[in-house]
Amino acid sequence: MELGAQPEFYMPNQYENEANLEAHFRTTGPEIWRQTEGKITHFVAGLGTCGTVTGNGRFLKGKNPDVQVIGVHPEEGHDIPGVRSLKQLELTKLFVPEEYDAVVEVSDKEAFDMCLRLNREESMIAGPSSAMALVGALKVIEDQPDAVVVIIFPDNSFKYASTFERHFPEVRAGRPGGTETGEPSPKEQLFSTLVENSRNPHNTCEVEDLRTALESDAPPLMLDVRSADIHGRQHVTGARNIPVAELGARRDELPEQLDHPIVTVCSVGNLSISGMLVLQSLGYRNVRSLNGGTVAWAEQGLSTNG
Repeated sequence: MELGAQPEFYMPNQYENEANLEAHFRTTGPEIWRQTEGKITHFVAGLGTCGTVTGNGRFLKGKNPDVQVIGVHPEEGHDIPGVRSLKQLELTKLFVPEEYDAVVEVSDKEAFDMCLRLNREESMIAGPSSAMALVGALKVIEDQPDAVVVIIFPDNSFKYASTFERHFPEVRAGRPGGTETGEPSPKEQLFSTLVENSRNPHNTCEVEDLRTALESDAPPLMLDVRSADIHGRQHVTGARNIPVAELGARRDELPEQLDHPIVTVCSVGNLSISGMLVLQSLGYRNVRSLNGGTVAWAEQGLSTNG
């Protein structure tokens, strides 16, 4: 705060700045209204700064006062990143409970159990605060066939491996760390699970699908995520090379538009899944991995270089 008072500094102060909720009023809310064609019946979000729930709630209720706005918060002493308990919410001036139709509490156990289920059963790499919001929705919204419920999922599970270890001791293999016995560490196990769960038609494509897409008016970016030397030996013609470990550092070489179609490629379709997950964690929403990789591409007689 002292730095923010100096003329050469600026303190955004997301817990008090009206621009926080105004951003959602001007952008997220209208987007939700358009994408649901005005049919939304319930809006649900976790309570952190409260800009999301208050800003979207004001816009959506302005369009239709019957839209139910639901805020979800964790229990006191919680272990869920990014959200605030009722006592902690006293610190934000954007928490306006009188504008919400319900405020729901979710326990750590409920949130982390749902988080594990989303990752394992639904192949959704949702983090604990996303799972918390879903649990809150299920607690208060009745099973209505015509309900159109929008729940904000603001995080993914990549950053929380150590948190998962605390809540799921069974994830640990052998001794703590799992390395002295030659077994994978808990973080490695968790990532392996995420990779395997991502092998589904929503996240992958076949060679023929990619070939057709490349001939369309909006061809995808082909991104070979192997090391430069392996890429140089043989790669799909036209594929750009950014090794998976460098994707974050070379963000400026990726498309500016987060909806731009991207297909990750490797040799046989394993490393490309990891690349796809990393890109999704960077915010890219239209990423798929090529099943069979460069090998499958070449087997169909399609063009390669190297």
